[in-house]
Amino acid sequence: MRAHSIVLLPLVGAAALLSGCGKDSTGPVTPKAIAIVAGDNQTGPGGDDLPDPLRVVVTGSDNRPMAGVTVTWAGGGATVSPLTSATDANGETAAQLSLGSVGAVIVTATVAGLAPATFNETAVDPCTWRHPLSIGEPVTGLLHSFDCLDRVWFIDYYLLPVSGLQRTLVVTTASDALLTSLPVWNEAGHVVAYDDYDESTSYRNARVKIVAAGGNYVIGAVSTLSGASGPYVLAAAETPSSEETCEDFWLTRAVTTQQVLSTTDCAEAGSTYGDEFLIDLHQGETLDATETTTAFDALIQLYRIRSTDYYLRLRSNSATLVASDDSVGGTHLTFTADSTGYYVLVATTMTPSGQGAYTLTLAPPVGGTAVVSGPRLLVHPSLPALDEHLLQLGESSRAHLGQRTPR
Repeated sequence: MRAHSIVLLPLVGAAALLSGCGKDSTGPVTPKAIAIVAGDNQTGPGGDDLPDPLRVVVTGSDNRPMAGVTVTWAGGGATVSPLTSATDANGETAAQLSLGSVGAVIVTATVAGLAPATFNETAVDPCTWRHPLSIGEPVTGLLHSFDCLDRVWFIDYYLLPVSGLQRTLVVTTASDALLTSLPVWNEAGHVVAYDDYDESTSYRNARVKIVAAGGNYVIGAVSTLSGASGPYVLAAAETPSSEETCEDFWLTRAVTTQQVLSTTDCAEAGSTYGDEFLIDLHQGETLDATETTTAFDALIQLYRIRSTDYYLRLRSNSATLVASDDSVGGTHLTFTADSTGYYVLVATTMTPSGQGAYTLTLAPPVGGTAVVSGPRLLVHPSLPALDEHLLQLGESSRAHLGQRTPR
């Protein structure tokens, strides 16, 4: 009789075999939770897109990120785009928020059957908001009805930091849709430069060349025409400090510039030539300017320009001489403004043959300037309003040119 052998299966193996005979007890994976990944608690000006998208992640019943889940977005007092989106392979999806009127904004991201993820954002007064602007990094902006409204103009404000003792910059706005204007304020809230017509490119663009002392500046992107809206590009770049071919050239206080007087400069009285520098003075401010040279007999002059003069130049024949100095051994001019407005400082010579290198120095303003706190959000009572003579200038340029054609 043959003996029979008995093989005993290990319990673990037996259990595995038995489990294979039945159905999977876990069932299909379903959405379990939705949570915020990024984009919560942002602040921005009314009418602008928030810089960071609102991003969520959906996890499934297996506690892993779940792809292909539909998320529905909704926002009160703001515009969310898109209204629905699907999660990616990482279980994430995002939407962009465009802010509306000033106040709190609540945005929900919802998956059917789950409690929503709730974002809390804030839209602030656009007149107090400073968009960041860096030298060498152009930005694209859009004037629209939610922007800061300064009387009849929509305007965006940008904060431009200038490092070091001083830098020579060209600030420009360009647009195919707007007649752009370009006011520049210092951190005390005083206008230090303005332009509404770039002769080198287009009558729609604006250009400010300026020797700016170190500090923070606020740049305004605005149209000359009231109520105008549309896209623009704003840029600030370093440029050579020489005054060329009688170009518009602005100076702040507390700067020193080396220049060369030549026959390509502005034609002045008495068959001489000079460099003309634009300066904005406020009533009670004192200008202290020194011209030093060993190449010619120096003369420095200061002219006041009517606030309604579009051209801002001596060639417009609207300027009034208010101060001058031709002292031997160091030409030194001081003047205290009795009214706020634009002035032209002329560095020139006493003799028609006078040419050569010279140095022009403007002393710091008496009393100094206020210190601005906060790199982006800056509240300053004098900054949102365009100065009155700037308002008059915009009105006169529009009245003078109509739809403005190249001069």
